[in-house]
Amino acid sequence: MAVQWPLFSKILTFDYNLPARAEDELVIGLVYQQKFRESLIVKNKALKVASSLEEMGKYDFRCVEIDISDSTDLEKIISREGIDILYVAPLRAVQMKTIFSASRATQTMTLTGVPDYVESGLAVGIDMKGGKLQISINLPASKAEGCHFSSRLLKLAKIIR
Repeated sequence: MAVQWPLFSKILTFDYNLPARAEDELVIGLVYQQKFRESLIVKNKALKVASSLEEMGKYDFRCVEIDISDSTDLEKIISREGIDILYVAPLRAVQMKTIFSASRATQTMTLTGVPDYVESGLAVGIDMKGGKLQISINLPASKAEGCHFSSRLLKLAKIIR
């Protein structure tokens, strides 16, 4: 998490459409499950790292915790809170379609540290391969969420089509 968040912050600077979304403040929704220990731990670490950062992608930011459950209307929460980015922690028994349908409807970028989630339809992920960080970008998903990444970033990333 201490490596992921600064890297995500750098990745954000390569999204040409972010300034239009973020306006004066970047709002990051932390999607997690309270009853799934690994998810809760990741969310808590994310909050701890976030509190130590002064900015995210050159923006002042705040985090909103979203405990996803069967009754969570993610699209409504995104709209109500003005969320610009969703960070998705490890989840159990949650279909990624639930998340990416809300993110696409609201033009909200998705980030994750779970590489399989990028394969499943989230936009951007970070993985460790052979001791090195690897950025993965699901190009159709990122475009559907309103992202427009610089070719400089795309050259560095593993692209999923």
